[in-house]
Amino acid sequence: MQLCGLIFVVEEYSYPVPLQDVSVEANTTVCQTYKNVEKNTIEAIYKFPLHEAAAVCGFEAEIDGKRRVKGIVKEAKQAAKEYDEAIQQGHGAYLLEEQFPDIFQCSIDNITAGQMVAIRITYVTELKHDAETKSIRFVFPTTIASRYGSSDYTSANDGKKLIPDKMSYTEKTDYYLKLAITYRMTSVIQSIESPSYHISTELNIDGNPNVSKITLAEQITHLEKDLILVVKSLGLNQPRAFVEYDSKTETNCVMLTLVPKFAINEIKSELIFVIDRSGSMQGGPIKKASETIQLLLRSLPKDYLFNVVSFGSRFDSLFTKSQPYSKESFSKALKHAQEIDANYRGTEIYNPLKWTFENSKNDMSTSIFLLTDGQVYNVDQIVELIKSSKEKKKDDLRLFSIGIGDSVSHHLVESVSRAGKGYAQFVTNNEQMDKKILGMLKNAIKPPIKDYNITWTNQILEDTLPVETNPVDKPTISFFSDNSTPPPNTQTIFTDMKIQQAPFLIPPIYPGARFIVYCILEKGVEPCKEIILSAISQDARKLIQDLEGGASFIHKNSRNKEKNISNSLICEQIVKLGVTYNLASKYTSFIAIDERDSELVSEAKILSSQRIVPVAAVPFLLSLQPRKTMTPVLMASSMSFGSVSKRKESSFEQESADLSTLINRNDSPPASTSLAASVKSKPPNIETLYSFLNFQSFDGSFLPSDKF
Repeated sequence: MQLCGLIFVVEEYSYPVPLQDVSVEANTTVCQTYKNVEKNTIEAIYKFPLHEAAAVCGFEAEIDGKRRVKGIVKEAKQAAKEYDEAIQQGHGAYLLEEQFPDIFQCSIDNITAGQMVAIRITYVTELKHDAETKSIRFVFPTTIASRYGSSDYTSANDGKKLIPDKMSYTEKTDYYLKLAITYRMTSVIQSIESPSYHISTELNIDGNPNVSKITLAEQITHLEKDLILVVKSLGLNQPRAFVEYDSKTETNCVMLTLVPKFAINEIKSELIFVIDRSGSMQGGPIKKASETIQLLLRSLPKDYLFNVVSFGSRFDSLFTKSQPYSKESFSKALKHAQEIDANYRGTEIYNPLKWTFENSKNDMSTSIFLLTDGQVYNVDQIVELIKSSKEKKKDDLRLFSIGIGDSVSHHLVESVSRAGKGYAQFVTNNEQMDKKILGMLKNAIKPPIKDYNITWTNQILEDTLPVETNPVDKPTISFFSDNSTPPPNTQTIFTDMKIQQAPFLIPPIYPGARFIVYCILEKGVEPCKEIILSAISQDARKLIQDLEGGASFIHKNSRNKEKNISNSLICEQIVKLGVTYNLASKYTSFIAIDERDSELVSEAKILSSQRIVPVAAVPFLLSLQPRKTMTPVLMASSMSFGSVSKRKESSFEQESADLSTLINRNDSPPASTSLAASVKSKPPNIETLYSFLNFQSFDGSFLPSDKF
């Protein structure tokens, strides 16, 4: 497993930069404080994971607790150039870049001897629906898992400062982790549980049933797996719409969210289960995958066709072609599922999926279930395969993904389900899953609900005139010229829209799966009081996601049909969105410069050593708070983690009075001063359920084990 954090590099050897304090404040804001204990000036580098849908919207550095420099978004190559220029001039330089949608790198140069630097990174993200408990699910990634294969990235591609492939870090920690998370919801909080860590929950804080607080119920030094919290609150699944006004751009952003409930008839389908049996699935993940396949097999309708494909460095299928669900095929598949192991070495997802698509039935609908931890580099290649295969089968192919384990790549799992017009679910090694898996199976054997429209405004809008990119005079062609170079392309690409919806192509709606759509309304366009969904969309981050995935309003607009959409145009649009809405992306980065006086400049101009910083053992203080302009029903309100030194108290002081009350800098657990009800919980044990299922036959009946 690849760990994250700050290190510096000297002659290919990496050395950790001591972590002094970590906090995460809300929208969420992650704050990490490091101190240069070296005698020389250094450059420090660290990577950190985020959920793939997170929008990084703020970047700030605080130096020695005295001065702050705020990052601004610029085109990525320009930001890297300014970073290098600042270093050469002896100034402090801070650069935040996206390596993958779920991995970011922060570079900090000219950290002088003894200097302390706090880096604050602010992001916003959707809280996912948990179908198992009908709750919201907050996931805070804490490690970057090693990915199979190698990255083809080189800095020559885009001028960034990224260090490709994996980096090794120390696991040594000199502090205990103290974690306190406060949730503020718009309705009564019924429960907060964690399938990943033992926690203590205090409900009804200060007599307010909408506020709860959790703390760790065990003493640990770091979060070795993703922190997952499942919050149940009244009315979460009701249809809701929110409007947020941006005074800077004079635009409105609208969000629509609901968990639909409806019933439609089933259709005879082919179901193919594709199981990751690579080495990274060893232990808990492969056991959970086995339980999942057994549950699915016991729940299949009679006469439906099915198959099981296993993959790793190689792949194979249980049947040459999908077989009807019968007593014989069920018994063979069940035995196979009970015996699977993580012994297929590497993680090659592309070829088994390609084989699955090519060998699926052409005369009926096919639903594919991908079970994986998703630790691969070639996500884009896999997504393109799914898109092209789906296009060939039209609406008769869907892909649902199940992320299994404690450190899943959400980028892969979410991306493949998005491309396959299904949806994703996640389950940890210790988590119950029967409701979410059976709900997914029910949706997979029903026709998708699609072709709907959302009415965002009552205003009648005229089509905006096309915007011609890089306009040039129409060329004159000579019939007697020896010039073999074709004339320049003068086609006009339509990019200007009053209503920008993301995803532009509305995905299928499934019962029990949360549906979230965003829309940005241009200046002068007012949202209607009642949003009508007949027959989806998102904010700037989702618009960027659409542009990167080739499914945006530019790609799918009828006026751009059969036109060549250049990569440079897409890059231009993403840079425009990133700079306008202050978001880091593939083509935009945050750059912050600490302009120093002549004395510090002279000290910093001494050649610095590069350091890369450890993250696995990074304790976080997290706080999530709603924005003033919009009530974020789907966002936790306040969250904080803190670290406590085993040796001596950190000298770094939090400036926020609210946060300081959440941090206890002692080795003993803080005493509760609240009269709120306190509940201790731990990850559930669900072994009994699967032992009981061993007595179920293929037709659903329960018989003694010697009868089948």
